[in-house]
Amino acid sequence: MTQLTISIVSHNSKADLELLMPSLIKSLNNINHEILHVDNSSSDGTWDFMQQNYPGVLSYQNSRCFGYGTNHNHNLRRANGKYIVFMNSDMIIMPDTFEKLFVFMEENEDVGLCSANVLNTDGTMQYLYKRYPTILDLSLRRFAPGFITRMFRKRLDQYEMRDDAYHSVVDVPFISGCFMFCRTDLIRQVSGFDERFFLYFEDVDLCRKVQNHARTVSFPEAVVVHRWERMAHKKARWFYIFVLSAFKYFNKWGYQFY
Repeated sequence: MTQLTISIVSHNSKADLELLMPSLIKSLNNINHEILHVDNSSSDGTWDFMQQNYPGVLSYQNSRCFGYGTNHNHNLRRANGKYIVFMNSDMIIMPDTFEKLFVFMEENEDVGLCSANVLNTDGTMQYLYKRYPTILDLSLRRFAPGFITRMFRKRLDQYEMRDDAYHSVVDVPFISGCFMFCRTDLIRQVSGFDERFFLYFEDVDLCRKVQNHARTVSFPEAVVVHRWERMAHKKARWFYIFVLSAFKYFNKWGYQFY
């Protein structure tokens, strides 16, 4: 049986994949695995790069752009692994990351979804473990000027679970979709990602569905690097998608203001 399915979605991310793939292959040396890749209508040569350099990867090319969850659901339907990892293309994987996560999940059958600590390229922490979002927390993070966020620093630190989630295994309400290590059967049981979310909030929505059946936890012993870019702050289109997804999320799960 295939132990692990890696699900990667990319859009004009050839440069990211050039860095990701060598680290990914190296980290999978001791695990029976498959790699599934969706090229989300790229125009930068991503498809040719993957076909020429990684013919063993099962790649699929979209003729137009689909949402993040929709593309991962495509890979979920064809996955053979006991576990599936949903991940971004802008990652770098440490050599022992998957082996550590696999052993942890084998030893903790009550856990349905977990993640590694995620670092910036300079080694600093990305605080991606979070409690459930509230309208106040999202507003502070997205709209508030610096002096306001400093006034609410303690609250935002609590939202980002800076007290304990990055040092020990704890239950985490909201795990980032940039890197999720999951039980495949359970993700299928909850019907995967909700495809009404094009981008943003599909990850916390999935976590909440999983939590009806199993735990979602941090696993700080494993580490990955995320070469991220905060799109929602840079382009009006991504900001609009963020707000629209937030609206869909609160309509689905209820409005929590603070």
